[in-house]
Amino acid sequence: MNKHILYSTLIVLLIVGTITSCTNEPKGDLDQLIAKRDSLQNELIAVEELISEIDTSDISEPALVSIDTVKQGTFEHFIEIQGIVEADKNVTITSEIPAIIKKIHVREGQEVKKGTLMVTLDDEMIDNQIKELQTQLELAEYVYEKQTNLRKENIGSQLDYEKAKNNKEYLESALRTAQVQKGKAKITAVYDGVVDEIFPREGEIAGPQMPLIRIISLGNASIKVDVPESYLNEVKVGDFVSVDFPDLGKTFISKINNRGSYIEPLNRTFKISIDLPGEDNILLPNLIGSVRIKDLIVEKALLINVDDVIQDAQGKDYVFKIEDIGDKSFARKVFIQKGESYRNLTYVKEGLQNFDRIVSQGARSIIDGEQVQFNGIHVTNGNLSINHD
Repeated sequence: MNKHILYSTLIVLLIVGTITSCTNEPKGDLDQLIAKRDSLQNELIAVEELISEIDTSDISEPALVSIDTVKQGTFEHFIEIQGIVEADKNVTITSEIPAIIKKIHVREGQEVKKGTLMVTLDDEMIDNQIKELQTQLELAEYVYEKQTNLRKENIGSQLDYEKAKNNKEYLESALRTAQVQKGKAKITAVYDGVVDEIFPREGEIAGPQMPLIRIISLGNASIKVDVPESYLNEVKVGDFVSVDFPDLGKTFISKINNRGSYIEPLNRTFKISIDLPGEDNILLPNLIGSVRIKDLIVEKALLINVDDVIQDAQGKDYVFKIEDIGDKSFARKVFIQKGESYRNLTYVKEGLQNFDRIVSQGARSIIDGEQVQFNGIHVTNGNLSINHD
């Protein structure tokens, strides 16, 4: 407990006790009461003199603060936007003909090469159709041959000849179509990739509107980003970017390979595309990544921590600069003009110089000109350059 408070409490108790005792005692004559009052006043004066001798509350200690040292370096500002990974080849295969699934030759997760047989459909109906068409075509060819010979001998009508010819050609076309349909009963991989998902089961019906197999090629992935239109002049094809995948603990440096030529009216953004390596097939489609696009770089900038800057009621930015006078240090309020900020750093345009010391922790609890002492020194260094090599 503070000694000042302790002695003040004792005085109050002394006075209260005395008053109580006086109240309980029989009333005496006036001279006795005056003498009692003088005695109490003398005791009060003595106690106050004792308190003034031992009270050191008016001796203030220097405020304890931490300081940062202004450091000259390169300041870089980045736009940070989330994007979604897209596989170079990601398609859902369907059957071009309605048929029962006879056999599925692959499994989910299996790597396949282009041309690998994946599904066989029941083609019995198509085989029957082909046989029927072949029989009809043989008859049509025979009739056409007869009509041709008759026309050479000027026997028979031109109409019969044309009918025989058209019937033969129609059946030939129908047979070719049926044979093509039969070929579609065997579904193969259209490119090298991985079977991501198989939707139906053997024995179920496949058709043009029903998804059959999704196959993905992860060899060349890219990330698509919707960039606000306000950055249209800052984002260009060929710019280096950093793509972070926190869930994977991976960061890739790449370039913008395409910038959209259309502003989406609903959210006022345009698309950019960034190629990514298909490293160990870890960049799966629809994976979210954070894209950092550099839009500002300032060489030889004076860098300080964002938290070191305080704003007054008028919205002016200031810091407390350390000024040494003899063996004592004082905090002086200095107004600054700061530039852009990125993460925990900002650069100062005016008001400070390289190697100036400014108050960091404790800055909001001191006043201009207050004496301070230090409990730590931190050198601000904010070179955030992306390595483009």
